[in-house]
Amino acid sequence: MWPLPRPFQSTDAPGVAAVQVGNYQHDYAPFFPPGFWDGVTVEEQTGDWQAWLDGHPGDVLLVQPEGEAIAGYVLARLSPFHGTDAEVMALHVRPVSRGRGCGAALLRAALLALQARGAQSVGLSTLEAHTSRGWYERLGGQRGKTLIQTYGDHVVREVVFIWPELNALLERLGPAAR
Repeated sequence: MWPLPRPFQSTDAPGVAAVQVGNYQHDYAPFFPPGFWDGVTVEEQTGDWQAWLDGHPGDVLLVQPEGEAIAGYVLARLSPFHGTDAEVMALHVRPVSRGRGCGAALLRAALLALQARGAQSVGLSTLEAHTSRGWYERLGGQRGKTLIQTYGDHVVREVVFIWPELNALLERLGPAAR
């Protein structure tokens, strides 16, 4: 079991950027035009993450350390999203850390933080063809709209998932690790 995720610190920025860029290049590349993610670098994203909390102090940004590395991170906020009052904006886990509960630990911690701020419902979007879609379906997400973006002749489809009762999602995720 994973320890409880902790709040992001500016020193986590390189590790978070590495997870983000690695996932974009590994998981997302097949769904976007060739070369789409080539300009997204760990160095660039490190600077963006270091500045993130200064510009977004109300956001929930948590990391899951694994030794000296960052296994994953989650970014969420109180914000209307397709009929909910909170949104999970990003949830990324390194491929080598998947399938062992890291994503569930991160999501659970973010949901508890949102709930403490008054959230009662939550939503998120994911690529329609991404494997995470099945996980969100198994967690009881109600399928909402399909969002379509085009990049030239290339079409990218995202699916919105909604949990009208945040507590129901927390129950499906199970108890937190200690």
